[in-house]
Amino acid sequence: MKGIYKHLCLYALLIFTLISPVFSQIDNSGSWTQFRGQFRSGISNEILPQMDWSKSEPKLLWKKEIGSGFSELIISDGVVYTMFSEQTDSITGLEYIAAYYENTGNELWRSKVDSVFIEIDGWGNGPRSTPTIGENFIYSLSGYGKLSANSKKDGKLIWQVDFVKEFGSTVPRWGYSSSPLLIDNMLIIEVGDTNSRAFTAFNKNNGKLIWTKGKGEASYSSPLLATIDGQKQIIFANGRTLSSYTPKGDTLWTFKMPLATPTAIPVHLGSNKLFVSALRGGFVITKTENNKTTEVLKGNSMKNDFSSSCYYDGHLYGFHVAALRCISAETGEVKWTKRGYGKGSLILVDDMLLVLSDQGKLVLIDAKPDVFNEKGSIQTISGKSWTAPSFYKGKVFVRNLTEMACFKIK
Repeated sequence: MKGIYKHLCLYALLIFTLISPVFSQIDNSGSWTQFRGQFRSGISNEILPQMDWSKSEPKLLWKKEIGSGFSELIISDGVVYTMFSEQTDSITGLEYIAAYYENTGNELWRSKVDSVFIEIDGWGNGPRSTPTIGENFIYSLSGYGKLSANSKKDGKLIWQVDFVKEFGSTVPRWGYSSSPLLIDNMLIIEVGDTNSRAFTAFNKNNGKLIWTKGKGEASYSSPLLATIDGQKQIIFANGRTLSSYTPKGDTLWTFKMPLATPTAIPVHLGSNKLFVSALRGGFVITKTENNKTTEVLKGNSMKNDFSSSCYYDGHLYGFHVAALRCISAETGEVKWTKRGYGKGSLILVDDMLLVLSDQGKLVLIDAKPDVFNEKGSIQTISGKSWTAPSFYKGKVFVRNLTEMACFKIK
């Protein structure tokens, strides 16, 4: 029976792959090629090796100083990509997209994409957005709003679009932060043009416009691709508006949110529900039927700042301001709360949470709602660690403001 079941599952997976061209640019092998991984969910489908961290800690493979920035580390074909900046003085410098060998951390190439974004409140300079890996190119957005395509092979600039120059977009207070979404031949991103060009699809090969929709200033959240109510939908959370578009750019629905300016990406709860959370307004869960979206739950038990939540087995795990928390996705009830990690971040691997504190401590925690259970922890890096970890082939990749590291979990 087990063999028959396994074959049926493989057959179903094959059929899904054949009938789902919208996901053709997403590697379903468990790779981490874009913001928050495979489906922008912060979830890896790899099996996490079982080990007692008190007896055998994850092994440091390499650690490397890099310039200032908040971009995640993304990985493909033995290469790690990210963005960083280097300053020549207190107000000038450059931002780069760069590639490093996965096994050693040695630099393969770097390419200039813009001048350095200087953050006026002192939280940290440099790029905010996470690049997206395509078949031949890697796509990135600078802190000052230049969208670039560079060759994966040598970093050569292929094309670039300046949001301020081309769209009249206003640079957000804390810099452009939206991470580009790759769908087939299109690169989808929030541009920030109030003249019905806020959300835009570019041709991935040459940067030409394919479609533009919506109104809204540039903010900090990234677009999500999800199947909702049986339909492929591109979701944007901007200001107080949650909106949905088809891959062809047709408007499906808009929803007025009871919260303002979320930074965390919307979380797909499966089927036809979405979770959106922000510091101002708490959270809302929506339900979409026949392209009509309604509120099914709202509350204040989860207020995500810049770190997005993960959904697993009917529950949401995330940072409620500066406390790690688990809540029910049905009722919003708080299941447990744990302080001590600051404004950290988290991902889900297998059935375990990998939490990175805002001071670089990596913590292994059971993704279970009944009780908080920490399984182990190690200090990976030091200093301001506001970038979420990445996971690929049994390795966890972490970054703080100026340093990155790779650990093997064996």
